Amino acid sequence: QGITFGLNPFVFALGDDIFADFIAGVQFLPTTIMMVHLCPSGSEGASYAMFTTISNCAAGMAQAMSTVVLGIWDVSKETMLSGDLTGMTKLTIFTTFLQTSGLFFVKMLPNTKNELTKLHGDFYSGSRIGGSIFLTITILSVVWAIVVNLLNIIAPGWIGES
Repeated sequence: QGITFGLNPFVFALGDDIFADFIAGVQFLPTTIMMVHLCPSGSEGASYAMFTTISNCAAGMAQAMSTVVLGIWDVSKETMLSGDLTGMTKLTIFTTFLQTSGLFFVKMLPNTKNELTKLHGDFYSGSRIGGSIFLTITILSVVWAIVVNLLNIIAPGWIGES
């Protein structure tokens, strides 16, 4: 007991984090390459910085949202020790759906370099409204992640988790 695939629980959990980081890196690189082709010539560095910022904001937002999601079902230590794993099962199914939901949007990506180039001349390319929405979402995501993390430090269990 306590051994998963011949590994102790700590090593198994550590491997899970490493594997998740590896997958995130593999996903980030092709997206960045595609986006750099969309940006105006000479601003590739600024575009890369923007994409990296968004990726980092998304990671912080994901952690903050995971804290909030803990309150949906009872996944407290006491419940799990009593043998009731229904909340954990529902939470696992829900988070797995969220993580894989990006696959529904793959068809929206351009198939060829020509399709990618056509996007550059799109009406919405360089839109002030789009840029404002982008910045607003980015700033609010950072603020939300900071607030949730501060609440986790100042008032542990504020969302109802244990």
